[in-house]
Amino acid sequence: MRLPALSLSISRIAVLYILLVVMMLGLLWGYFWYEINTTGARLLRQHETNAKLEIRDAFLAVERDLRKAGDKLADWDETRQQLAIQDYYSIWRDVRIRGASLHHEAMDDVALYSREGRILARSLAPDPLPERIPVTQAVILLLHDQNHSHMVYYRPVHADPSGTVLLGYLAMKLDLTVAMKQLRSFRYAALDSLILAIPAGAQIDVRQAADIPRVRPLPDPDMNTKQRLFKQAMTRQALVMLAALLLAVLLLRFWLVRPLRGLSTEISNLTSSQEQDAPLLQASGPLRVLELESLRTSFNAYRQRLRELHGHLEQKSRDFYDQARRDALSGAFNRRAFEEDWLRIAEDRRTPAIALLLFDCDHFKAINDTYGHHVGDSVIQATAQCLQSALRTQDRLYRLGGDEFAMLLRDNDPAQAEMVAERCLEHITKHDFYQYGMREPISISVGIAFSQGDQHSLTALQKHADLAMYSAKRPGSRKIVFYGDDMEDMEVLVSSREVNAVFRAIRDPSCIEMSYQGVQRLPRAEKEYVEALVRVRYDEDLLGPAALFPIIQSRGLDVEFDQAVINAIRHDMQSGRLPADQGVSINLSAPSVVNSKAISAMLDLIRAENGRKIVVEITETALITQMDIATSHIKQLREAGALVALDDFGSGYSSLRYLSSMPVDLVKFDISMVHMLESDDERQRLITEEIAAMVMSAGYAVVAEGIETLSLLERVTHLGFSHAQGYYFGKPER
Repeated sequence: MRLPALSLSISRIAVLYILLVVMMLGLLWGYFWYEINTTGARLLRQHETNAKLEIRDAFLAVERDLRKAGDKLADWDETRQQLAIQDYYSIWRDVRIRGASLHHEAMDDVALYSREGRILARSLAPDPLPERIPVTQAVILLLHDQNHSHMVYYRPVHADPSGTVLLGYLAMKLDLTVAMKQLRSFRYAALDSLILAIPAGAQIDVRQAADIPRVRPLPDPDMNTKQRLFKQAMTRQALVMLAALLLAVLLLRFWLVRPLRGLSTEISNLTSSQEQDAPLLQASGPLRVLELESLRTSFNAYRQRLRELHGHLEQKSRDFYDQARRDALSGAFNRRAFEEDWLRIAEDRRTPAIALLLFDCDHFKAINDTYGHHVGDSVIQATAQCLQSALRTQDRLYRLGGDEFAMLLRDNDPAQAEMVAERCLEHITKHDFYQYGMREPISISVGIAFSQGDQHSLTALQKHADLAMYSAKRPGSRKIVFYGDDMEDMEVLVSSREVNAVFRAIRDPSCIEMSYQGVQRLPRAEKEYVEALVRVRYDEDLLGPAALFPIIQSRGLDVEFDQAVINAIRHDMQSGRLPADQGVSINLSAPSVVNSKAISAMLDLIRAENGRKIVVEITETALITQMDIATSHIKQLREAGALVALDDFGSGYSSLRYLSSMPVDLVKFDISMVHMLESDDERQRLITEEIAAMVMSAGYAVVAEGIETLSLLERVTHLGFSHAQGYYFGKPER
């Protein structure tokens, strides 16, 4: 439709309006800027003064708090004991101080020094205390390193109240910023900007540090003053703008207000319409302003297009949101979804009671290595389907990575959580995993931990469930384990020190230090061969089986660790530590007995040491689920010239059952069985004697472990044991 000639372009009207507004705003904001700057400068100076006073008071309070905490720790009896006997120094430093509530929450490090000023043992803190004490009198020093400010209290420790008998020195190091945050809240000072005006690495006596702490003030908290000043400025501004707006209204009323009012009426009519597909604007005639009429026509087409795009975008957003929180392989929710749900729970002020269930597929790494990743992927998919089918409608299944799954159950008691876990195990047991080409069943281990409806227990929930799951994976444990306080000693399973030692030994067998204990031939008690016992050197510590094997078993590293041990024994043979005529007995774990790579490494050693007596010790648990594979591998070892010994006979639940079909040469009676020979219970003694006689009559050589006394040695010799081993003949030699 042709527009009337009286239609005007809005651009001409806008130019006049903009020129007027720019002029008025320039004058107005010039005045406003002057007022704000003047007032802000005055407030800033006052605020900086308050910040200096506030940080100085906090600094002195931290000094008093540190001196009080250091004196209390120095006067503690266990502190004096550690300076006299340092056998448990690490436990005192890392555990006992916390347990006795003597650990300052802002403490970065604590150490004891000998009377000569040498540190007893350095910690693993990022900024550890120096190896030698820099002062010998009680003093608090300040230092700044690596963008952190610290306050260190050095204090002598005496054996008597009068301070005449010096035992050593105590040093306690606090993070100054953290200590101040814990001590009080700051109204004026920005504590995160705290610095000490001293060179990096220098140490200043706190008594000389009155003006050393420097801090940037926080934004002005005096909002009332700002609001009053702002209102005064804005009142003046409003008066000026009112005059400008009155003039603008007179000019724009005829040219813009009336056309826009008509346009607004049309939009209001459309808003009240119930028909969603009706055209946007339907006017009886064109608007007087050319741009407004063009806007009305374009808006019609744009609204229709926007409606279509909006529907399409909503669907895409839903699809993308779901895909970003789903695991592509298993279909379960992924770690990102788990962390988001966990964050929502942690931020919930009500902090509901939560049960966390962790699921882990047993020996999944061995399955991947043996059958390939395609079979491993099928196992993951089937496991996820089984677990998902066992859940309730409102519950979620998460895949945290690898073969580890998790569930979060709200408002559940232990009985309900155990019911869900048992249902999951039942579904896994019923599923046919053999269809993927496997020759053994799949089992999972479940760890369950509960929060008590508070933030503290919620924070530790994942760690507790992890420890419970590791406990479930240990041999002989139930497959469903609830976290309990008795599991605190299992933190070694996630300790970086022991874990690092195991992985370092696997990468570098030179970290393994073998010990060898003699096995005596009876009745003359002459050493016939030695048993290889493993230790791992980690820095200055020598870690034994009690620290290593729980980590190896829980993380499925049995095969890799056994191969590293075989390499270490081979090195001892080649270096001459084990003479060529010295026989050796080597232990193989259950997974290694059924692993072709471990058996190949063992066969290579046997063939390379042709002529040397080699005994391979296995445990009966190696044959429980994979009898055919284990039997085949044992026969290969025997054909290569090795003797095979069944270790720890009598400690399991199926000794006699498997002994009848095992292709072994020797049977090693477990220490518990051997000690029954001297039991006061006649029934236990007779049963052990009869079992030993039955095994020997079947043609097996029998070894008695744990011989510690002459009377026990005479007893097993009389019964006809062919070999004996124990501390009576000497401790393992390194």
